[in-house]
Amino acid sequence: MNTNDKSARARYTALLASAALALAIPIAGPAHADEAAPKTVRSSGGRVSERGDARSRDRSTFVESETFATERARGPGKGDSTTAAAVIEEAWVYDADVELFDDYDGDGFFTFLRVTFDADSIYPSHWIYARLFVTLDGVTWDEYHITDDILIEGTSPLDDYEVETELLSGFEPGHYDVLIEIYNADFGHFLGEFGPVQSSAFSLLPLEDVDRDTVQPVVVVTSEHGGGGAAGLPALAGLLLLAGLARRLRRRAQRPVG
Repeated sequence: MNTNDKSARARYTALLASAALALAIPIAGPAHADEAAPKTVRSSGGRVSERGDARSRDRSTFVESETFATERARGPGKGDSTTAAAVIEEAWVYDADVELFDDYDGDGFFTFLRVTFDADSIYPSHWIYARLFVTLDGVTWDEYHITDDILIEGTSPLDDYEVETELLSGFEPGHYDVLIEIYNADFGHFLGEFGPVQSSAFSLLPLEDVDRDTVQPVVVVTSEHGGGGAAGLPALAGLLLLAGLARRLRRRAQRPVG
């Protein structure tokens, strides 16, 4: 074997080794926020009778914000706080519901929720506001929305309020509980809550963020023996490049020495 043949074969072997090493490196998937990353949402709220057709709402006008872990005024098993116990039951959540939307990858976890509630009062008119929370473990509650002041009119069924929220990032797929707390808008004291204890509709909701609700493309490569497999586009491009370079090196090694 002449010197040129040895040199060409050496380069060919080195190229094969480098390509094999490169192709053996795992192709990283989309980066996702871990549990320590901020949880971000965008929300919009208002009286149901004043918000019009839900299908025509522009989500880009929703207000984006970060959630934050916080203590609740009251929770299952905690009992009333000193402040809450001293306050007459002037207002309460009579009924509430949750609807889930948007599961584009079909994995059963949704990225958009609509919470609707009807608060009643012993007074003909009363101003309140609401805080909305979500939890995955039942211990750490993330406050994801605070409403504007809401005027409720006695026990009227026509003053329902809704909050629509899209989960943008930081929410791993899981079954979450949702909770509403209401407060006196004038003095800020706690009035009542509505959540998983009051209704099963507020417990174990399958949710995830928009970042995770994506369908990953898959390229199927069929072998000459009839078997099948999957590879990412970068790996397929690397194989094609490797085959082309190998052909060029073989042709160069076969040229007669002049």
